[in-house]
Parts: sequence; structure tokens; C-alpha cells
Amino acid sequence: MSARRLVRTIAARWGENWRDAMASAVAAGLAWLLAEHLFGHPKPLFAAISAIVCLSPGLPSHFRQALGLLVGVAIGIVVGEFGLLIPDTMPLLRLAFVSFVAIIVAGFLGLPPVVPIQAGVSAILVLALGPATAGSVRMLDVAVGAALGLFFSQILLTPNPVRIIDDAARNLLNALARGLSEGAEAVRHQDRRRAEAAVHRLSRAHDSLVALGAGINAARSAARWSLRGLLAAREVGEIAECYDRHSIRVYASTLLFGEALADAVRKRDGPPPPGLEERLRRVAASCIELAGGEPAPAKLAAAAPSPPSSMLASAPWQASLDRLVLVEKALSRFGCSDRLVAGPEPAATAASAQPDMSEATPRQPQADAVQQDREEETEEVRGHAHS
Repeated sequence: MSARRLVRTIAARWGENWRDAMASAVAAGLAWLLAEHLFGHPKPLFAAISAIVCLSPGLPSHFRQALGLLVGVAIGIVVGEFGLLIPDTMPLLRLAFVSFVAIIVAGFLGLPPVVPIQAGVSAILVLALGPATAGSVRMLDVAVGAALGLFFSQILLTPNPVRIIDDAARNLLNALARGLSEGAEAVRHQDRRRAEAAVHRLSRAHDSLVALGAGINAARSAARWSLRGLLAAREVGEIAECYDRHSIRVYASTLLFGEALADAVRKRDGPPPPGLEERLRRVAASCIELAGGEPAPAKLAAAAPSPPSSMLASAPWQASLDRLVLVEKALSRFGCSDRLVAGPEPAATAASAQPDMSEATPRQPQADAVQQDREEETEEVRGHAHS
């Protein structure tokens, strides 16, 4: 791994984790103070630990983590209390048996892994420290830590699920724009190295495509398990469906174009078609405009007519032009173009006050559009598979 890539990886991981790490540290301190002042516990370790368990980075759902923590601790305390009724003639056997029962009972619930883990730990602590220290006292501390974890994750620092998707889509579009701009330079200078560099840049956009998929999953999870996400659940579902349908198509068509362009530059079978460089720069600019929230797809579709036959000087250049048409079509459909193009809804008028009979089947036009897109994509894939 090169030093530059290592620095980028560290910076990306810092950006992903520093907020949760900071929230965990602050919540741990607050949980300690609250448990100390509310319940008079001299050293409420479990309150601080519970806050960190609920807010640690990388969790798919802080809400489920907090809920699972509470359930697991409660199961472990109950099983541990029953375990104290077993004679202490063979303490190791009793400890193993009680922890097994606590974990298997928690596993029956089908909740996240934190539940059986905390159940087993709590049962062992009850046996080792006694119910006075690891029973109700620990339950109160855990409740304080979990409550603060929920407050931070669900109210104070809840991420915007719509922004999660938009940021990931913006990174993908910017990565594709850089590759297309490099391709325009390759056309301008007829440089094979620049064309290969463009293919390399477009290939590296796959990381952004994977990040977009992860962002969509994270946004959908936030829409199910966070207060802010529940309020935007409908918008998140619509945006996620739009990007999920078209992101792979945009990336694949762009990569195919880059490979066709590199092949045409490498073979040097005649000059490039007139206007290809300008057209490439227009497509790259449209990616940047779309990443900035402007309605670039509509302008791109209107400004991208099919090339005349005189431009198709040779088979390699014709192949690259055909791939470029696919890129333009894919970009014109990428994301929620209607969300980007449409402004705020106008105020209600007398005409708009009339009942809308189309509400009886609100999803039919969308279903028809999805079916049409899939049929067109199938035909395009078949056609280019044979070419």
C-alpha cells in the first residue's frame, strides 16, 4: 500500500469514526456523574462502560445495541440470581452452567450478539461479586448508560440518512468526472498513457460505488432504528431506490466507455471523431453539476443527440461513441432526477384542490417506469454482449 493511499485510508476511517468516538467518551463521563449523583454509587463503572458499548463506532444500529444491552443484562442478572441457589460445592461447574444457561436463553430471542454476551457476563458477575454489587446496582448503572446512549444516538447526534446517501452518490459522481476528464485529455493529445490512466481512474471509482451501497444500507437502517430516520423514512426509501437502481449502470457504462476509448487510442485507427473531446468534457461537467445538486441529467439528455454517421470514422471509435451514448443515458437517469429538478411545490390552487383520482394507484407509474428501465437495460446488455 502506497503512502498516499495509506493516508487516504486513515483520513477516511477518521472521518467515519471520530464522531462516535467523541460521543462515547462524553456519554461515558456523563453516565458516571449521573449514576454517582442519582443513586450514590461510589464507582459506577458499568454506567460508563454501558455508554461506550451503546455508542462505539461501527455499530449498524445504536438503538438495537442499547436495547440489547438492557435485555442481556436483565437476563444475566435473573439467571445469576437463580444460580446462587445452586450449592457452591463445585464453583467452576456452577459458573460454567449458569453462563451457558444465560447465553442460550438470550440466544433464543434472536436479538443482536450484544444480548447473549451481556447475559453471560452479567450471570458470571452475579456469581463472582454477589447480587448486592452485580445485581440491581449494575442494572441501574446500565440503565443510565443505555439511556445516555439512546439520547446521543437518537436525538443529539443522529446522522441525516438522506445526506448519507447524497454524500456517497456525490463521491461516485466526482470520481467518474475525474476519469472522464482524463479521457478527454487522452482524446485531445492522442495519448495512450492518458487513456490508460482514465481507465484506471474509472476502475477506482468502484470503491465509491461500494461506499454508495454501504451508505444506502446505513440510511435504510437509520430510517428503521432512529427517530430522525423514522421521520424521513419515506424520502429515504425513494432516494435509496433511485440510486440503487442506476448507480451500477452508471459505473459499468462509464468503465466500458473508458476501455473502448483506450482501445481506440491504442489502435490509432484514424483520428478521433470531431467534437468527441468537447462531448466528453460536457459529460464530466454534468457529473460535477449533478454532484452539486443541479439538474444536470435533464440538460445532458437534451444536449446529447446521437452522433451522425460521418463521425464514426472507424470501428474502434464507433465502439467508444456507442459506449458514450450509454453513459449519457445512464447519467440522465441516475439518482432522483425528479427530486433534483423539481423545486418546491406551488401553493394550493382551485385546480389543485380537486380530488386526484390517480391516488388510487400511486405506485403504478413508478412500477411501469422501473419495468421499462429493466427491459431497456436488458436489451442494451444483450446488444453490447454480442458486439
